[in-house]
Amino acid sequence: MTRKFLALLIAVAMLAAACGSDDESATADCGTIDFLQPIPESIIFWPLLVSNELGYFADEGIEVNLLPGGDLPETAFVDNGTADIASAGGPEVLQAIDAGADLVVVYDYWNIAAEGLVTLAGAGLSVQDLVGGTIGLVTDSDLATVTIIFDQLGLDPSSVDTVVLGESPAILAESLESGTVHAVAGAIMDFIGMGAAGIDLVDIAPDSFRASPTASFIVTPDTLANNSDCIEGFLRAWAKGTYAGLHNAENTQAIGRAAVPEEWEDEAVGVASYEVSVAPQESVGGKDFGVVQTDVWQTVANQLIAAGELDMAEIDVDDFIDQSLVGGANSWDRSKVQVDIDGYGS
Repeated sequence: MTRKFLALLIAVAMLAAACGSDDESATADCGTIDFLQPIPESIIFWPLLVSNELGYFADEGIEVNLLPGGDLPETAFVDNGTADIASAGGPEVLQAIDAGADLVVVYDYWNIAAEGLVTLAGAGLSVQDLVGGTIGLVTDSDLATVTIIFDQLGLDPSSVDTVVLGESPAILAESLESGTVHAVAGAIMDFIGMGAAGIDLVDIAPDSFRASPTASFIVTPDTLANNSDCIEGFLRAWAKGTYAGLHNAENTQAIGRAAVPEEWEDEAVGVASYEVSVAPQESVGGKDFGVVQTDVWQTVANQLIAAGELDMAEIDVDDFIDQSLVGGANSWDRSKVQVDIDGYGS
């Protein structure tokens, strides 16, 4: 937690105590919250852009300071107090906790793995149909995706041929369209490039693989204990921005175009970036945004332990997951948000 942030919250608390609590619904002035996400401003994480533009953070008395990333993982910025809140992937969080970091997961907003196995939309292929065929790999490391998916479905990974195609979106797209490969294993940025190259894709990875805490909000226990109202306000604004982006794609993309014009120099890239990030940001089961799937977290933790990626012999994810703010983060009028985003630019 930054000294400026703490000092401001103490001042607000003292003022509230002096003035009484006649208006318990008044929004606290949380001031600047230092936030770190894995990438700079981007339509891929549109809730930040939308909530800034539509005033949802301001409504919570918050000004978001997006911190630049560095060589350290996002978890380190929270653990050392540089960031008040950050977004980090599940494995990164588990590895940080394994190394002694004191962190709390309070909200999951990207619930689908950043890696996947894609085929041409309309091809009607399943993973089982790939047996005896060829899968293209963007890099050697994507072989792990194929192996895990085949293992989960009880298929022999050696029953399919693989070929490394490289990172060129044009080559990846042409390889699929020509039938050189029947599917491509890669990551979200690869799929964005392929989509921008003009092909429609479908991810055929099973739900057991796709379910993943790819982007979670983390804070320290101290921040959660002392500044929960402001963190809840941040999450509420984020949830509203998420819903707005899902409700009105056209206006959300317009906000992204205005906020990060360089991302839209090639219109197709901007559109593909939005489209590929829709499914991961949808609420799980159509319920509240931000719900932390403890069973998914436990599965990931157990897999990392079995693979020797964690030193600990076992871990109970309930020890560092706290969902006490999720309810408040979803306490807002969805019809009002619809009006807000539908009216953007008019």
